[in-house]
Amino acid sequence: MSAAAAGAFDVVGERVLVGIQVVDISRLSTHPVPMIGQGLVTVAGQGPKDSNGAGKSSFIAALSLLHADEQWRLASGAAGAAELLFTAELAAQEGRWSNVDRGYVIGVFAPPGTGSLTELTSDVITVWLRINRKAPYLDLRWTGGLHVPYGATESERAARVDELWAELPRSNGRTDFHAGQLSRVLFGQNARCVSFLSTSVRASQAANLLAQPLNDLPPHRIFDAIATLTGLDRELEHEQVLRTAEHRHRSDVLDAERDLASWESEMAVVEAGIARRLAARELLDEARTAWRSRCARHLLDGVERASELRQALAGLDETEAELKQEIDAVEDRLAALTDDDESARRFEAAQRTRNELIARDRELEAAHLAAGQHLDRLTTTHRSLLDEARAADGRTPPVAAAELDEARTALEEAIAAQAVARAAAAEARRRVTATESGDDVAAEQVERLRAAKVDAVALVDVVTVDPAERDVWEPRLTPYREAVVVGRKDATTAVKALAGLPGSLLVLADGKKGAPDLTAFLDAIAARAAADPVVDEAAGVLAIGGFAEPITGQPARVAAAEEAHRELTTALDAASAVVEQARAALARADARAKAADAAERADALRKEIGELREANTDRQDRREALVPDLAAAEDAYARELGVHNSREERVTSLRDTRKRLTQTLREKEAERFALTEERDGLGLLDREKAWGDSPDAARRHLVALPGDTQARTTAAWDDEATRLTNEVAVRCFPPGTPPEELTAELRELLVTQNWTGGTLETRVTLVAPLLRALDTHLEDTEEHDQHQLKQITEQRSRRTADLAAARLGHGEAEQTARAHRTSLASGIKAMLKKVAAEFDRLDQEYGGYGAGLDYPEPEPPSEPDKPWRWTVSPKWRRAEGQRMSAYTLRSNTAQMDEKAVKLVCAAALARGGDRPLLLILDELGRNLGKQHRREAVALFERIGNDHNITVVGALQDDMERYAIEASGLYVKLRRRSDTMAYNEEPVVVGNDANAARVELLRTWMTSFRPGTLDVA
Repeated sequence: MSAAAAGAFDVVGERVLVGIQVVDISRLSTHPVPMIGQGLVTVAGQGPKDSNGAGKSSFIAALSLLHADEQWRLASGAAGAAELLFTAELAAQEGRWSNVDRGYVIGVFAPPGTGSLTELTSDVITVWLRINRKAPYLDLRWTGGLHVPYGATESERAARVDELWAELPRSNGRTDFHAGQLSRVLFGQNARCVSFLSTSVRASQAANLLAQPLNDLPPHRIFDAIATLTGLDRELEHEQVLRTAEHRHRSDVLDAERDLASWESEMAVVEAGIARRLAARELLDEARTAWRSRCARHLLDGVERASELRQALAGLDETEAELKQEIDAVEDRLAALTDDDESARRFEAAQRTRNELIARDRELEAAHLAAGQHLDRLTTTHRSLLDEARAADGRTPPVAAAELDEARTALEEAIAAQAVARAAAAEARRRVTATESGDDVAAEQVERLRAAKVDAVALVDVVTVDPAERDVWEPRLTPYREAVVVGRKDATTAVKALAGLPGSLLVLADGKKGAPDLTAFLDAIAARAAADPVVDEAAGVLAIGGFAEPITGQPARVAAAEEAHRELTTALDAASAVVEQARAALARADARAKAADAAERADALRKEIGELREANTDRQDRREALVPDLAAAEDAYARELGVHNSREERVTSLRDTRKRLTQTLREKEAERFALTEERDGLGLLDREKAWGDSPDAARRHLVALPGDTQARTTAAWDDEATRLTNEVAVRCFPPGTPPEELTAELRELLVTQNWTGGTLETRVTLVAPLLRALDTHLEDTEEHDQHQLKQITEQRSRRTADLAAARLGHGEAEQTARAHRTSLASGIKAMLKKVAAEFDRLDQEYGGYGAGLDYPEPEPPSEPDKPWRWTVSPKWRRAEGQRMSAYTLRSNTAQMDEKAVKLVCAAALARGGDRPLLLILDELGRNLGKQHRREAVALFERIGNDHNITVVGALQDDMERYAIEASGLYVKLRRRSDTMAYNEEPVVVGNDANAARVELLRTWMTSFRPGTLDVA
């Protein structure tokens, strides 16, 4: 057979796979694996730990690819096939191996039922698929006869594979066929393989009817599984593609409509601007005419006003001359009055004499009043001091001061004695408290011992001495006054607790807790004592007795301490009384000292009062002596004042007259200046220049105007001209136009000169240059506006045509999608009807009572990203003659597993037609109960043999023993260690019916050696 025959189609034909060999596919071995043409082929695995890691999924995936399973998305190039190649990192071999760039899947196909070597070699074909890591991902070649890798080892077979591939003729002339032509070229578009692959090498995930209990699957997942087996899933994907295209066209229409609306909105703004500028050109002529009439009226008004100003200035010249003559006459009279110096000197001398005398009299009066007030204050103080001085009882200040010092010294001594008595009383109170609490003797030692949980008490609190024996025992106990009594058993603990208090004494006592027995201690010190005062004769120690109070026994010591406290409290009260008496004596002495000082100060004030009274009498005499002189000065001043006031009145009157005349002259001068300024400001030359002709021409122009406008004033023409000019400017540049869009001249006039917000006078000065600038702008934009209008018309036509084309495309896409959906719905229902018929036939043929499917037609979704969700609900009869019940009805697991197997086979048969069919199932029987696995596997074997189906199933460990018994061919892939890059040789075992054929195929394929290819 020629591989490169033109229009190659269905080169495999009715042949079935009798052997497969792979090179650099995952970790699979390169050994050839014989296959059977129908029945059940089980694929098991033995990895380093369990059945995983041996490459079962990769092996069955290679089988599905070799049979052009559409789940590989062949039309899109089968990019997922590259995942089958050996990858060093996934195999944990990156240190020893590298990733391969290509691998091979080689299948040997022969007519079904061939049993001898002659039959095999007569009509066999070898198909090679080369898988590339980069596109194109698949290359196809084939040849007649056997042509497979050979060699005694893995490395030999792998080393020759590229050479053997090169020996094959190209499948498509100068090139090879790729994934898109695989199904057509090999099988003539006939479905030869359906599969459930639940591993990552699958292009997409789908429900597996054998991976979980059938009644746990929802109806839409059951349909997905049937669609995968029958190829409906690709049709549904195509429908979704068409629906997506329809949605895209709809979006294109909406986008085109939005774009057109947005463009129309933008162009409306442009067209409005063009229309405004067109209207502005018409208004510009009216504005020019109004401005020319305004200039004519303005010129004539200036000529008339200039004549009026000349007459007014001539009248002002005569008035100013008369005013100046009157001012000169007033100046002469005023000079005569102001030149009388003798009269002025007499008035000033009389005024000066009078003022001096008045000042002297007021000075004496003020001094007299001040002295009187001071005398009143001194008199009051003197009386107060006299009252205070009576308490001195005739004592002088030195005597009173000496008595005060003596009283202060006595108080200080009494306070000191009181402090001493208070300290002694407080100490006595402390001793009473300490004695009552037992803290007056060895307090710190007792506190530490009790903190260490040692029962301790001061020795003097335990020993009680009879009053008659105090003189004997108190000297003996004196050395032990600070000693502490503890039990003998606590001696070590007590010593440790008092380690930080050197000099502490401990007396060890016998007896129970709380009742120490000191007999031994007292006997010992009594034995050491001799005649008083010897307390330790052997050591030569003497002690002096005679204590005022008992030193032993707490009650006695408490009583003594309280008595001492009472005595000291009485002494403190007496000292406090002495302090109070001393304070009273000090207060009296202080009062007498202050009274003696007051008497001495009263005597001094009496003398000062006498002196002040004598000075006041002298001042009064001097004031009385000034009275005649002051009266004469007043009379002389009055006479001179009258003369002076009369002259001043005449001078003031003349000055007022001069001021009035001068002010009138100034007003006339200001009026002259204003008229002159107005005359100079008329700018007749500028007005004539703005008009552009003579005043006579201006008069003729105004006469030629309509009757109602001839009498219009300049102000009225100003309003009209500025209004029209402003309207032209607004039409050219509407409010809100950014300043940068204006020309430099227009920006200067409209923005910088504040045309919009300026007064009428400001606008009038800008009308002429603004009209020129607007005229230039409108001339410059006229051609551009015409060009824009032409472009807008063309674009509107083009965009409208684009929108119409988009709507047409959407209509066609919508019609295509609707037609395909209708056709697909019919095809789906026809295929499901066929599956239901096969399901019913298989059920009745293999022990059931009949089965069927419910598959209502759903509404297609409107969203492009949502799949068209169909549902399938299996049903079957539970007994003869009963109606069919739904698959969700609770049933035994054996029946569920049996129906799932039949449904899978029914879907495969409905898809397969009359050609041999390969059904590949990953995780075969994963969910089948242990008690039903054997029956399910046997059912696959029976259906496969009866209906020309080869069922290939991958197994887990717990399915092997059932598969070996029931399958026609058992393949076990092996890899004992993770350190092995590739598998060992697989174990391939046929059942009794296939054992000889399997051995024949193995021998035949391994015996191949290269020769002349049969390409006839």
